[in-house]
Amino acid sequence: IEYKSLSGYEQARQAVLTAEEELMTGGHTYLSTDEAKVDDIFMEYKLGELAQGFRNAEQNAAALHFFKAKPLIDRSGVFRFLQKMPKGSVLHLHNTASVSSKWVVQNMSYMPGLLRCTTATGRSVLSFRRTPKEHKCQSQYVRVSDERHNSIDPLVYDQNFERLFNLYTPVPELEFPTITVVWDKFQDMFDVLGDAISYLPAFRAYHWQMLEELYNDNVMYAEIRTSCKKLYDASGRTFSKERTVRELYALNEKFVRLHPDFLGMKIIFAVYRGYEVEHLKAVIEEFRQIHEALPHFVVGFDLVGQEDKGKPLYALLPALRDLPSTARLFLHGGETNWFGASTDINLLDALLLNTTRIGHGYALAKHPILLNAVKTRQIAVEVSPISNQVLHLVWDLRNHPGAQYMALDVPIVICNDDPGFWNAKGLSYDFYYAIMSLAPNNGGLRVLKTLVWNSVRYSTLTEEEKTRAFQILELTWSRFIDKVLQGSVF
Repeated sequence: IEYKSLSGYEQARQAVLTAEEELMTGGHTYLSTDEAKVDDIFMEYKLGELAQGFRNAEQNAAALHFFKAKPLIDRSGVFRFLQKMPKGSVLHLHNTASVSSKWVVQNMSYMPGLLRCTTATGRSVLSFRRTPKEHKCQSQYVRVSDERHNSIDPLVYDQNFERLFNLYTPVPELEFPTITVVWDKFQDMFDVLGDAISYLPAFRAYHWQMLEELYNDNVMYAEIRTSCKKLYDASGRTFSKERTVRELYALNEKFVRLHPDFLGMKIIFAVYRGYEVEHLKAVIEEFRQIHEALPHFVVGFDLVGQEDKGKPLYALLPALRDLPSTARLFLHGGETNWFGASTDINLLDALLLNTTRIGHGYALAKHPILLNAVKTRQIAVEVSPISNQVLHLVWDLRNHPGAQYMALDVPIVICNDDPGFWNAKGLSYDFYYAIMSLAPNNGGLRVLKTLVWNSVRYSTLTEEEKTRAFQILELTWSRFIDKVLQGSVF
């Protein structure tokens, strides 16, 4: 191209920059005068932190592994802003890993009757009942309270105890050299904690705390993936899975009554993707009964576990065909670095099965036809940045495909997946990486506001519930904008 003048070149250059900016997530989001002022304030902090990171790589939280960045993020002005900001909904969160590990140590582990045993592979199992066969225990059961009491220092005991269900390490690159090492430890942690959480009193306290932590982090609604394990009580009675759901339902009703600006939670029934087809068919039958009993509470179905090692969706089609027509699918798909493998091809099957949203969709960037379909059909991708980093898909989150999804305005929602298992809490840490690492340097309030509104738009709330959700969101958002302008946020 020949340019007659320098101004012609400048115009062409500016036109492309503007076009790209309008194309991306938030490109058409309108900001009021007050919001524009808040955007200016926010951008000062954001650009300051990025400039600091540019000058000093050790301080560049946006590029660092979360385990190394967390102390920096905790001191960050951007993070303080994000904590106070209404974040709408979290749409991808697994219940067993939803609560901060500190709470589990300080509360659940002090509940009378908690036992610990060890399996042949050296994994601890926590429980309030003695069922060595089910727990695959090789050792005797010991009371956690006795162990703590007999330890030299109860504080040190608690620190070591927390490591049973928290992946945090100051040297993730040494402790988890490969994806297999980190996934094995991660999946083990569900087995460490799962049976203890299924004890009725613990179950109630744990899920109440889950809602509490979301509410305190300014999240107004959640869609929780859970396998609805059967509960048991102190007398050894075991209850049905329907009872598990009824417990969650009652807990939700009570929490919403006490927090009228919180819209509660809904359940996505999650099943291990390693099951054989016949076993999966039986579980789907259980799901059908629960879904039919409470269709507006148990809204959908998903398959969980490491995709690379689990069965591909294509192999499970015979069982998935039995799902009730009223149940929506929220399928994990493409949570992998492979290309042209069964794992990333799960994305194709998820779309052919008419999934409502896609869990992770990390490999979607490599499939232009599928990416286009997601955009055209407005299927939201549930992006969980810290999860993809901790579980070894990407080290520097600026290389996360979520950055491309934002640039192309693919519908995305920011999620936290399993915050309790990697030393996080709530949704704000993932939002930090979304705005500092995935969004461009000049991405500010328009991007944030779009992500927050997306989280309600792509939820399974009914039209009526959405109307109310947006009313509450408008109100809490404008209050937040006022607070920033009054100087009580920064």
